[in-house]
Amino acid sequence: MATPLRIALFVEGAVTPPPVRGESPLIQIWNEHLCGVLDVPKFEVIVPISKKNLVAMDPAQPKMSGSGESLDELIARKLKTIQFDAVVVAWDLVPAWNPDDDFCRWQETLDLYRFLAESQSIDLPQIWKRRAAERLTELRSRSSPSDRPRLPKLKSGGVLALCMEPMFETILVGDEQAARNAFGLRSIPNNWPSAAWKSPNVQKPDAEILVPTINAVRNVRPKLKCVKQVPGDFRTNKDGWGEYLLKQLLVNQKSRSRILATNLIERLSEIVPK
Repeated sequence: MATPLRIALFVEGAVTPPPVRGESPLIQIWNEHLCGVLDVPKFEVIVPISKKNLVAMDPAQPKMSGSGESLDELIARKLKTIQFDAVVVAWDLVPAWNPDDDFCRWQETLDLYRFLAESQSIDLPQIWKRRAAERLTELRSRSSPSDRPRLPKLKSGGVLALCMEPMFETILVGDEQAARNAFGLRSIPNNWPSAAWKSPNVQKPDAEILVPTINAVRNVRPKLKCVKQVPGDFRTNKDGWGEYLLKQLLVNQKSRSRILATNLIERLSEIVPK
């Protein structure tokens, strides 16, 4: 019997989350809730990344100060201390890696593999560069992005892309009533963004819906139970509030079915082998 692949998830999230007790919200979101609902193995390790890690792979971009470590260098560094065989890289399509360019999901995916294949990192083992080159060749050979001959399959040293369109928070905002129930609201509070919840054209569900929603929830008096459980607002603790809301939505059968039908979940189920 083949030994299961140990898969690492490098996912866009809070790189410096607020102090919490126990497991981080980002780990709970992916390993407990999403892997749990799909009944797939948990990720060996979950590493938060930012757009800077992706942009820093592009040799045409100027070197950045601060958290400008490129993704290939980050993978290489984690391999020195954590044993994993393959990687899933998940990022939000919005905002784009480089807001000055008109990137689409397909272009960003091609760039991910191209930059990994052409990595100049001396610490990244060659198999990772070779697998990225193989994946890039396969993608470029397609007549159209959706023209794939088979489902993607992770191999040792391989990377698969999970582009969240437009972003992860999309799966949290599909049912206003379910969200209100999840927060324990008996009525619509002041400054609740009803118009945004009902709009079909929201591109930034975090800023347009969840930021004002959490602010409204935090101002309810007497203080709601969820506010006592989750510190901060959505800007300072995005993963914490995202984890809380996802957990509550998965308990409700209607919202659970809706979440399972989203593109993100469908793609995740294709990538992670059972």
